[in-house]
Amino acid sequence: MNTASSQFVGWTALIGGAMSVVSFVALILLFVVGEPFGTLNDLLTIPTALLMAPLIVALYRINATDRPALSLLALVIGLAGFVAAAVGGGLLVLGRISFEQSLLPGIGGFGLIGLWALLNSALGLANDRLPSGLAWLGLALGLMPTLTLVMTLRADRVAAVLASMGNATAGFQAGPLVYVLLALGFISYAGLPMWFILMGRLFLSDRLGGIASVVAS
Repeated sequence: MNTASSQFVGWTALIGGAMSVVSFVALILLFVVGEPFGTLNDLLTIPTALLMAPLIVALYRINATDRPALSLLALVIGLAGFVAAAVGGGLLVLGRISFEQSLLPGIGGFGLIGLWALLNSALGLANDRLPSGLAWLGLALGLMPTLTLVMTLRADRVAAVLASMGNATAGFQAGPLVYVLLALGFISYAGLPMWFILMGRLFLSDRLGGIASVVAS
């Protein structure tokens, strides 16, 4: 991977991560203020998916030397996750699907993105291709989204919980486990963009030279 390619991957990951931060802030404002922040959150999934694609491919190329099968799996999962989130958000903005229907690609995409981060972090840690701190952070942030893949089976229940959270007059009541899961989910949703940004900085730094040298330019 030559210097120009590394710079391109780094900048796209940085911008994509920054957009993800704005998307998270918009999600919080949606529950506090309401629209148009929900629409903004959905719209930002589209450019974010495009911007993160170079990082997905770059990590595959870096890890494929030692673990081709797992690297290919991570590549497919990462692309599928960002595409699912973008398609779901776009269809919701266009009014083609309902909020409840959008949860399947939304939660599913979030889960796949987390699994992609988890797999690449594990590969980078095992192959010593990523800084250990960045790899462990990816493992921690990717675990909860991976577990949320199970929640796609109960999209109706998730929709009811989110609707209750957004309805200030009705009040929001739930068991302690729900609060814990929501807190962990929000931490991951807020933390993954920071991981994207840190990955972008890694590709922009000189530290990537030894990592990328295993990949043909």
